[in-house]
Amino acid sequence: MSRKAAVFTLLSCIASASAFGGSSCPFPEGMQASVSASRQVVEARQAGITRDDLLTQISPGLNGQMSQLLKSIVDEVYDHPFLQPEVYAAYRFEHCFVSQQHAEQVAALKFADAYPLLKKCELIDPKGARPPCAMRVVHTVTGIPE
Repeated sequence: MSRKAAVFTLLSCIASASAFGGSSCPFPEGMQASVSASRQVVEARQAGITRDDLLTQISPGLNGQMSQLLKSIVDEVYDHPFLQPEVYAAYRFEHCFVSQQHAEQVAALKFADAYPLLKKCELIDPKGARPPCAMRVVHTVTGIPE
């Protein structure tokens, strides 16, 4: 994917996410936007797009909660070594889902604590078992039962 295409794709995802309003992760649209943005940010990083380039593309017209969600995804992806897109997106999906019922506990989750467990998920075969592993990481780190 070219740099320009990666930024355009992310911007499309961001533009559609901005229409959701309300909660930073409304059910189910916010979860879908979170997964899509997660994959796009990982792909943008792989394509060599800098964090600053992505952050400058986040529209000031987005509601504050969605803008914060997107910035946190960019920070997690760029502050840590590479994670496979399907692993990170599954983690983000569950993060969003669990936050619907346990907002304070999920807000306290530190990605640095989740990251080593997510790296272990990448080692699992078959590949299809990796997303469920990544989803369980949210519960392991927060102590919230599955």
